[in-house]
Amino acid sequence: MRHAIALVVLSTSMLLAGCAVAVTGRATKEVPAELFDPCILPEDALRSVNVDPATAAADFFGVQSEGWELCSWRSDWYFLSIFTTDTTVEELRARPKNTDFQPVEVGRRDAVTFRSIYESEADLCDLTYPSAVGTVIIRISTRGTKEQLEDPCAVSIRTARALDSYIPA
Repeated sequence: MRHAIALVVLSTSMLLAGCAVAVTGRATKEVPAELFDPCILPEDALRSVNVDPATAAADFFGVQSEGWELCSWRSDWYFLSIFTTDTTVEELRARPKNTDFQPVEVGRRDAVTFRSIYESEADLCDLTYPSAVGTVIIRISTRGTKEQLEDPCAVSIRTARALDSYIPA
C-alpha cells in the first residue's frame, strides 16, 4: 500500500512539474471557429450599394482558397469583393505591398483603407477591420476598361458603412 501511495505521489509530482515547464516555439494565432460568408448578404442590401446580386461569385476566378471566404458582385463600373480571413489587420499592415493606410470609422468599428504599391492595382482600394468572425476586407476595383467614376476608397467606405449592420461584430 505504501508503495502504491508513493507511486501516486511521484506521478502527480511529475505531472505538476510538467505543467511548469516553459514551452518554446512559435505562437499560434487565434482563428475564428467559422469565417463569415459574405455571400449570405441580403439582396436588398447589395442593391443599396449599387451591385447586382445575380452576379455573385464565391471564389477566386473559380478557385477556392483555404482560410478565406469571398463573394464578389458587379456594378456598372466596379467590382465589390468582400473577403473574410484569419489574416489579421496587423498582418495586412506588415505586408510590403500594402501602403497608404488611412484610418476610417465604419459604424463603431475602427477600420483602415489601404492600397497596393503595384501600378496594376491602382484602380482598387481595400477597407479592412477585425470582427469576431475573421478580418473583413471590402474591396472596390474598377472593371477592366470601364471608366473609374469615383475614387474606389470613397466607394469602399460608403459600401462598408451601408453593409455594416449585416456583418457580425
